[in-house]
Amino acid sequence: MFGSLPQVVRLLRAGTSSGVSLLMWQLLLGAGIGWTAHGINVGHPNIIVPNVMGAVFAACVLVMLQRDRRLPTVKVWPWGLVVGVIMIGVELVAPPGWFGVLAVIPAAVGMVGQTRDLIRAPDITGLSGGYIIIAVVIQVMWLSWGAAVGDLSTQICSTAIGLIGVVNLALWLTRIKNAEPVVAVVPEDAVV
Repeated sequence: MFGSLPQVVRLLRAGTSSGVSLLMWQLLLGAGIGWTAHGINVGHPNIIVPNVMGAVFAACVLVMLQRDRRLPTVKVWPWGLVVGVIMIGVELVAPPGWFGVLAVIPAAVGMVGQTRDLIRAPDITGLSGGYIIIAVVIQVMWLSWGAAVGDLSTQICSTAIGLIGVVNLALWLTRIKNAEPVVAVVPEDAVV
């Protein structure tokens, strides 16, 4: 339920959003809204509660990204809200399993957006390694639960997103392993 908390804390502590994918958090907001609707529809509070919290944390991250990058509201909020509404519509009208297929799309696009930022961003100090690790663990847990109760939507989505999460974890570990240490330059005349 608190899987996104390390990213919120990292943004607060780092004072920068460098390396954090805006697209991923927009789509995580939409996915949180959609999965909350799925949980309500299938009557599983264990889907409802963490996804409500996930949407709240995604909104917090979006607020911090918007402030740090000085982005207009129209560039931050519509994508996530539209995705959430579309996911609710599919949940209400499509046959079982289709929600899981649809739910993979925003989550995968968002996670691949983070993959892109892990590869391209010159600085990833705003990105929480704890969040990346927890994201993989959470997908393993969802896959186990989905298999145990026979929720096809959960099984489909957690498998795909878990695999992308493993790639992101490997990229993050590679980036921090190869990162040059920060060395403070102290002028010769400075009093230490």
